Parts: sequence; structure tokens; C-alpha cells
Amino acid sequence: MRVPRLDERGFTLVELLVAAALAGVGFLGLAATHATAIRATAVGQTTSVATIRASEAIEILRRAPYAAIVSGDTETVVSGGVYYTREVTVSASPAGDSKRVQVTVDWSDQFGPHQVELISVIAP
Repeated sequence: MRVPRLDERGFTLVELLVAAALAGVGFLGLAATHATAIRATAVGQTTSVATIRASEAIEILRRAPYAAIVSGDTETVVSGGVYYTREVTVSASPAGDSKRVQVTVDWSDQFGPHQVELISVIAP
């Protein structure tokens, strides 16, 4: 006499639930990574703009006559909806008769306050 066999093809409900839970955890991790990448891209973009603004100020002073290289007023520039405040400070350099130029650019965005500072020495 033959015993009928149960059909064992396919997956059980428990196996499907475990697979769905593992896939869900994986997708949540992927979403978190994506959010971090978007934040890093945004901060990198604003940092690049601030660095360009600071470099621009130093290059303007390099082209100016040496006697005209003095500290300037604070300037505010808007780029991409972000307000960048640039401050130029000129002081005597410890290395002789040259001038030390420090340019600081501050800004705030949805991730908080940030600052970029460039320092250069300009000789006559």
C-alpha cells in the first residue's frame, strides 16, 4: 500500500516572513546611506562655494598695489539661497615686511553653521 506524499514544493509562510523582514532591514540601511550621501553632497557643495569666495578675495588682494592691501569690511554674498559672510583681516607677517592675509567665510544651512578659513602671505 502506498502512502500519499504531501506536496513539499514552495515556501512556508514563516520562511516568507523571515525573508521579508531581512529585505526590510536591508532597504532601511540603504535609505539611511542614501540620506547620508545627500547630506555630504550638500555640505561639500556649500564648502566649495565658500572656498571659492575666500580664494577670490585673496586673488583680488594679490593684484592690488601692496600699500592698498588692508583689512576690509565684512561682505555678505548670496549663492544658491545660502548667505555667505566673508571677512578679510590683514596683519603684519612675522616673516619680514610681508603681510598676512586671512579670509574667513561663514555660513549656515540646514545642517548647522560652517566656516572656511584661508591664510596667505603677500610680499611687496
